[in-house]
Amino acid sequence: SLDFVKYSLDPWIVRWEQGMMKDLLSDSEKGKYFIKFNVEGLLRGDYASRMQGYATARQNGWMSTNDIRELEDMNLVPEEQGGNLYLVNGSFTKLADAGAFAKKNEKEETTHEE
Repeated sequence: SLDFVKYSLDPWIVRWEQGMMKDLLSDSEKGKYFIKFNVEGLLRGDYASRMQGYATARQNGWMSTNDIRELEDMNLVPEEQGGNLYLVNGSFTKLADAGAFAKKNEKEETTHEE
């Protein structure tokens, strides 16, 4: 599928997009609008590969739950339930900062006990 899209469809798609832009949009519309065929469905890959990619994107903070659900044609999670949150895996930290949270809590406990 990837080779078909890349080497067979892409050259035609580019020509169609350019032709449609030229013939269907006025000069003033060309600055505001563009025509682009979406072939993502043909490039989706197998389920396991997609899920692994989504997990990586989610854990590294460049996709939200709703970004992923939209690509999978699923209903979006409401904003108040965190559907649009971008999260980062908190297990990555500089070595010098390792244990900083625990040290902060120890100071607070010591202060409260005195």
